Amino acid sequence: MYVRKVKDRELNFAVSGMLWKRSLIMVDQETGSLWSHILGECMDGELKGQQIESLPALMTNWKTWREQYPKTTVLMMSRTSKNYQVEFYRDPSKFVLGMALGERARAWPFDQLIKQPVVNDRFIKEPVAIFFDQESSTALAFQRTLGDQELTFQQKDGLLIDEQTGSIWDRTSGEAVSGPMKGKHLQPVVGIISYRRSWRDFHPETELWQAE
Repeated sequence: MYVRKVKDRELNFAVSGMLWKRSLIMVDQETGSLWSHILGECMDGELKGQQIESLPALMTNWKTWREQYPKTTVLMMSRTSKNYQVEFYRDPSKFVLGMALGERARAWPFDQLIKQPVVNDRFIKEPVAIFFDQESSTALAFQRTLGDQELTFQQKDGLLIDEQTGSIWDRTSGEAVSGPMKGKHLQPVVGIISYRRSWRDFHPETELWQAE
């Protein structure tokens, strides 16, 4: 997900019908410039070299989303593909949750997250937590620092708990649901769900995380 503004200019994007490195290319309707959907960067045209800002986003199934946000409104568009279903991930080894900044990149493969669904990690020295919900095949990234405290998470009896306060957290919303931290929220981190092969194409320098 991206902010669709370059400087003070608001852009409207569409699918160009072209591929680059086997991945979707977007086109903005204002200048006809071509953009990589993975990099958020203009690759050709008047705006070449410009970057649009990434936003944290959640890719999950409707059941999981509706439980968290029951008052959600839905944008209805003409259907151009099959419904999103968990079966989309029938081969988890093909998918990763990736982060990138400049020439640095790190990715957490789904098949490894199935083995270890709670990960305390760092990306460019920043403490991050990666949570994976196997039922919905949902992978999320959050900052592990809350205020001036760095938290370490573990899964115990199916619950997500931080070791510092013993608070229990919801892994899909990043909210503490009980304990001293109740009501506090972890800050989401921008992460991209991608085919593992495509991520490698765009970020060949990627460090791949492995379960312990």
